[in-house]
Amino acid sequence: MIKAIFSLLLLIPIAGISHAKPLPESPSKAEKPYTDLIKGKWMHQEEPLTKDGLPFWFYADRKLKSGKKHPLVIVLHGRRNNAKPGEKFKVQSIATIWTKDQIYKEHPCFVVQPYYPPKGGWEKIPEKIDELVKHLTSNLPVDMKRIYLVGFSNGGQGTFLTLARQPDWFAGAVTMAGPVSPKQVVGKIKAPVWCWVGGNDTDLNKNVRLPALAKQLQKLDDRVKLNIVPGGGHGCAPQSIGTDKVRDWLFDQRLP
Repeated sequence: MIKAIFSLLLLIPIAGISHAKPLPESPSKAEKPYTDLIKGKWMHQEEPLTKDGLPFWFYADRKLKSGKKHPLVIVLHGRRNNAKPGEKFKVQSIATIWTKDQIYKEHPCFVVQPYYPPKGGWEKIPEKIDELVKHLTSNLPVDMKRIYLVGFSNGGQGTFLTLARQPDWFAGAVTMAGPVSPKQVVGKIKAPVWCWVGGNDTDLNKNVRLPALAKQLQKLDDRVKLNIVPGGGHGCAPQSIGTDKVRDWLFDQRLP
């Protein structure tokens, strides 16, 4: 009887333990439809490539089609509350910074900026983010130890939530002005995160909430970093991913 009860208990999910599946190993060369997107310039994939996927902007040098595997940088944008229905989403500077000539020469990689419709939010579509990552890594020669997340505002929130939901997928992340409730992520994230916020970013008390979240994460992982931009407002990308120091730090992160 005791053995039977114990066996049943083993079948019950335990709170706080991740049951996320690992990503499969990536191919040695790019496969269709991505071979048509690797052009050495920004390409717009307006229709999701999978049923539960997302539209996205994509950049990769032609040399990345095969041979050596390269990092994958996924960039999550902020809310699109001011966008009009049907308005086309343009690639943003938080994504294009990774593809500037000298930067890309030093750190060749696949850069993807997915996007959601106006009035959406990354917290509402976790399965779509996961599906996109799985599809990218199943069809591109991605270095599976070097997949990174970068998020601004709502994208920062999406970054934290994705790191907590899939703790074994990502090697590191940079978040800007996008705090979440500590209860949602503390104790679940494994990747090092560099958190940024403007000292004057009073929108939803982000200049208070993000430092409080970072300090809780630091108690469990001393690799977590926090920078508060003195006098800075909501847009702190120039001081963070706009610098060699932050970009070099991110690309130095690797899964064991």
